[in-house]
Amino acid sequence: MIHFEVIKSPDENVLAKFNYFQNQIYIGKNHGDLWINDKELFNTHIMLEVIGNDLLVHPQKEVPFYLINGKRASAIRKLKVGDQITIGQTILQIAVFAESEKESKKQILNEKLNQLIETSASRLSVIEALSKLMKQ
Repeated sequence: MIHFEVIKSPDENVLAKFNYFQNQIYIGKNHGDLWINDKELFNTHIMLEVIGNDLLVHPQKEVPFYLINGKRASAIRKLKVGDQITIGQTILQIAVFAESEKESKKQILNEKLNQLIETSASRLSVIEALSKLMKQ
């Protein structure tokens, strides 16, 4: 989960608070999870990633630098709540972050299968139910 606010940008449409319930988000001009109409941004400019108790900012390949609290950075850096990231003419401020629980489709299917077996369902109904789940 990553929550931040765009506090300054030439794109008035993104001057808002954003809440993402995933561990990785991409931000750029026209690719990723948040698109910002800022002529100084690359298509995909940065990736924010939560790993454990850390929030990291990853500049993408073509990005020469970005700013954290006004200081120049060009590599992966750790962020904390309240930090401001400047990309192009856009400034983001970190509000909250926490690692979201990851559950694979395989784990979900196994749990559903165990539930079906425990309810003493017939083999055919278990197979039918699993087929439907796999198509989701």
